[in-house]
Amino acid sequence: MPKFHVVPPPRKRRVRHVGIGDIFLNVVAGVLGRSMGDGRARHGFLKSLWTETKRFGAPNIVNVELTRIRGIDGVTVDGPVWRHCPLVLGALAMLLECETVFEFGTFRGDTAWLLAHNLPSARIYTLDLSGPGEVDTAELELTDPEYFTTWDRGARFRGTPEARRIHQLFGDTATFDFAPFSGKMDLVYIDASHSYSYVRSDTEAAFGMLSETGSIVWDDYTHYPGIYAYLNEIAPSLDGPIYHLLGTRLALYSRWDIIVPDE
Repeated sequence: MPKFHVVPPPRKRRVRHVGIGDIFLNVVAGVLGRSMGDGRARHGFLKSLWTETKRFGAPNIVNVELTRIRGIDGVTVDGPVWRHCPLVLGALAMLLECETVFEFGTFRGDTAWLLAHNLPSARIYTLDLSGPGEVDTAELELTDPEYFTTWDRGARFRGTPEARRIHQLFGDTATFDFAPFSGKMDLVYIDASHSYSYVRSDTEAAFGMLSETGSIVWDDYTHYPGIYAYLNEIAPSLDGPIYHLLGTRLALYSRWDIIVPDE
């Protein structure tokens, strides 16, 4: 008699649906547990919560997803990934076809190098104090004293091929003469002192430098009260909106029609 091997029917897999209600209590318990036992985790959580609260409650800044930036899905930026915001800035500069860029706040020069590297025909101007001796004589209120303990301004691009197109400038942004750059900048990036007084002074100078199709990007909009307060204050008086690019610290004003309208 031939032997037959009977194959059992496949077991029907049990479908388990997991919704918010199923994880809610565990999430809350985890937050409370970590907050009680880990001071750094608690600080990070509260900081993130405050950042999101400011973003949501901003009276005059328009929040937009990066996907609403016209054409950004077709841009590839070459650079290190350890900081997200400079890569987004580089993508914006490429989309805006920038030929001239002015940066407030050189620091090590990472952003200036990234822009020059991805915009091979652009000229980059970057401005910072000439040395730690100018800290005590700054015209307005400085922030982030830790940035003045060592002095390596421009070290990232010094000696690189990109350095030929990066013009390193020195001076206090509150007293610097911006007249030679009037109406010539396609992009101004503001990332110097983050106090209200300096951001106001730098922004006023930035608008004076903008070309007819120019744009301004502010870093750390969601992280410093001075920047947050000033941008929400001036936004209603401008001829176009200021956007916060969600998932970043960046705020954007542009004379280009770069944001896809919300349907």
